Amino acid sequence: MRCFKHHSTDAVAVCACCGRALCPDCVQTPTATRIVCSSDCANALARDAKAVQLLLDKSAQSAKASAFYCYLTAALSAGASIAAWFMLPSPFLIYFTAACALVLFAAGFWYRRVARKHGLDA
Repeated sequence: MRCFKHHSTDAVAVCACCGRALCPDCVQTPTATRIVCSSDCANALARDAKAVQLLLDKSAQSAKASAFYCYLTAALSAGASIAAWFMLPSPFLIYFTAACALVLFAAGFWYRRVARKHGLDA
């Protein structure tokens, strides 16, 4: 493969952003973790990395909020199960609301674990 600027020189790298072949003279930052051909490509990679980090942060915040709402609805379902025990002697209603509380608590635990995995909670 030949360099995209110097057609007579063999390429030693490929730009991480645009995919152009680069010779040793065209490589902008040979010691960087990602080799780029221009400052525009370096800026584009930095913007992309920042956008990905923002998405990861927002998804961790969303997982934390989902955990809270699952715990809240699990508590409400558990309360409804206890109320059904005393007020409505219907086994189906009691078991159904108790099962809903258990499933919602498990979902809240899972969402909390996801939020902690992504570093939102200490």
